[in-house]
Amino acid sequence: MNCFKHPVAAVGVCAYCGRGLCSACAPDAARLVCSPACEAALTRDGQAMQMILQKSVQSLRASAFYCYLCGGLSAGAAVAAYFMLPSPFLIYFTGACAVALISSGVWYGRVAKRQG
Repeated sequence: MNCFKHPVAAVGVCAYCGRGLCSACAPDAARLVCSPACEAALTRDGQAMQMILQKSVQSLRASAFYCYLCGGLSAGAAVAAYFMLPSPFLIYFTGACAVALISSGVWYGRVAKRQG
């Protein structure tokens, strides 16, 4: 691959657009970029990625809260079904839903802590 500006062999490629860079065009920076526009685009992409990760953690926390809430309501329904409706199926079903939802909430919470 040749440099995109000079007819010499490239020593690297731009981290954003993939153009070849020779030793004269390659800056002495941590990231190889061919222009200020590519540097700005990389910075903007990095900021967008950070925002997406933050929103993902917020979504995981909200999902954990929702699972805890629904699990608590299901547990309450299982207790109410035990005392009010002597239906074993309803008691076991709502109890199992409570266990599944609370364990899902724990899982969502752990993933949120690991990513956050």
